[in-house]
Amino acid sequence: MVCGESLKKRFTLPKRAIVVAILGVVAIILAYLLFSVFFGATTVTSTGDVRFGVTLEDGFMSVAYEGTADGRDVADLQIAILTEGGRSSQLFSFKNPQMGEILGPVGVGTTGKPFIVYYVVVYRDGTQMSNTIPI
Repeated sequence: MVCGESLKKRFTLPKRAIVVAILGVVAIILAYLLFSVFFGATTVTSTGDVRFGVTLEDGFMSVAYEGTADGRDVADLQIAILTEGGRSSQLFSFKNPQMGEILGPVGVGTTGKPFIVYYVVVYRDGTQMSNTIPI
């Protein structure tokens, strides 16, 4: 009233503050979308004679039987998960395992450490084979 300045003047944010706010929202959305890429489950598929899908997440491991490379039927499958320095965490045995059959989750300790899945397979024809899968 004294200086003659209009009292109807709108308050506006500086352009720099608007840009920072938009970039902050974009960063939060990207972090949410990419979290599972960097911190989610790690899955490894073996490429040997017997195929497994091994999933490692939050200190636990699950192993899914995915069949054999040559299509032969398996009569018996034994799997041991070796953790942190070769300690055996658990041993599993399956008679006539079916594709997609999952064992676990098995607690394996801190993620990021090397693990080994050791298996022994007996085919229907009596042939026996063993192998290790480093994870």
